[in-house]
Amino acid sequence: MQEEKIYNAAVYARLSKEDARAGDSVSIESQINMLTKYVADNGWNHVETYKDDGFSGTSFERPAFQEMMSRVRKGEINLVVVKDMSRFGRNYLEAGIYIEDTFPGLNCRLIAVNDNYDSLRDGNDMMVIFRNIFNDFYARDTSTKIRAVRKSAMRAGRFMGAFAPYGYVKDPADKHKFLIDESAAEVVRLIFSMRAGGIGCPKIARELNEKGILPPRTYYFDAKGKANPYERTNKKWNDCTVRHILENEAYLGHTVQHKEECVSYKDHRLKAVSPDEWIRVEDTHEPIITRELWEECRRVDRLRSRPHQSRLKEVSLFSGLLYCADCGYSMRCQVTTRRKKNGVKANYEAYMCGSYSRSGHTACTTHYIPRHVLEELVLSDIQAKAEEVCIREQEVIRRITEQKQTQGRQETAAMEKSAKALKKRLSELDRLIQSTYEEKVLGKMQEAICIKLMTGYQSEQEEKSAQLKELEKKLAEQRKVTEDVQEWADLIRQYRDADLLDRDMLLKLIERIEVSEACVVNGQKERQIRICYKFAGNIG
Repeated sequence: MQEEKIYNAAVYARLSKEDARAGDSVSIESQINMLTKYVADNGWNHVETYKDDGFSGTSFERPAFQEMMSRVRKGEINLVVVKDMSRFGRNYLEAGIYIEDTFPGLNCRLIAVNDNYDSLRDGNDMMVIFRNIFNDFYARDTSTKIRAVRKSAMRAGRFMGAFAPYGYVKDPADKHKFLIDESAAEVVRLIFSMRAGGIGCPKIARELNEKGILPPRTYYFDAKGKANPYERTNKKWNDCTVRHILENEAYLGHTVQHKEECVSYKDHRLKAVSPDEWIRVEDTHEPIITRELWEECRRVDRLRSRPHQSRLKEVSLFSGLLYCADCGYSMRCQVTTRRKKNGVKANYEAYMCGSYSRSGHTACTTHYIPRHVLEELVLSDIQAKAEEVCIREQEVIRRITEQKQTQGRQETAAMEKSAKALKKRLSELDRLIQSTYEEKVLGKMQEAICIKLMTGYQSEQEEKSAQLKELEKKLAEQRKVTEDVQEWADLIRQYRDADLLDRDMLLKLIERIEVSEACVVNGQKERQIRICYKFAGNIG
């Protein structure tokens, strides 16, 4: 007598805002209660409950779902129970892959209670395919309707964003309207006044930081008494934040929306919308600044100084190569014009930390270094490396090769693992494409469904093939370390007698240069310069 299989069941529930707006009134908790009872009534082991509250079914990249699948892949769960297939997912191509390939391959049973679907039963495969297609079309239709409703509300002047602009708060009586937050509004007026007076955005940011004024996002969460979940390394005002405020028409009392939109109902990444498609409604709330102050700031913008490379008629020597060793920001070029004793004007170029330049000393220190000092240091290092290669080339190549192989071993292992997974998936896709074609030929599948499935499989196949090609390229590069180091040795040898540093030399030899802050040691001013060479890396 064959023993009855023991099922370790997972209950999965999902509900997104789109589902709720579309009239799905079955809450997450109601789904869980119904499914938990269903599992208990059938005598199965209830291992865990997973719920994705607020996540769209058009993507399977949901945290709880992926956590559940990791346990399915480990064999800890062999039964998944959902309310219906729309809770499982609304992307019919991905849902089809899970139902037809992933779950059977992992020996996991899938039950959708309200759809009367059980993967153990024969004969309901076509019905579940149609349901998945319907769920996908439903998601598309719902997305289209929601977008139309949102645009209609925007055209009526109703604010549809999550956060009010800095200087305003949402009206408690109507969250689509603004009220002035006088404390922050004073800062906004200060920013516009300083700009109208000819002060640049970086200097405005530095002065705000020196006054101890909180930047917009930090101010918002501080007012709420909550920790800021979006905090980054640089938690200060910067020139970009100031510029964003100066360009925001909300401070004139206007509401401008629909500047970005999702790529599609399945792809929630944002893309920029052409300015002629923005939705702009005037006089929707009380302004913080006057029209005259706004226009004066625009006039100052039109008078802004030219970029350094235009004034010097060339790109800065170290542009794109120089970084602050302490905070990691790229270093900015600073050009000053001085008059010599003979009356002739001359340009002097130096570099400073970009974080300091944007936000002042509260963010980082200056790391100021004149160009001629940096030139001398870098040229001297290149000459020294070239001299060493000329004297004992093989010893240098051996030392650098061993160093790079040790550094890249872990990265290579990770890439090899990813390449193996991609090859496995490509093999599965070949089998799925062949199986789909055979079912169409045998009349087991309608042509329209076959075309849609084949299109999805082939699209994924192209994407995975491109990823595999890129990984194999990187692996090949990792494996030819010795050739790379030899190439570097042959290249740097040419500059043994170089007496002038030029941009072409830098771009050929160097990946990046990191500059530390100067310090005084035994009465002498010292600093560390870390040069990372192409092919060879950071050579001691």
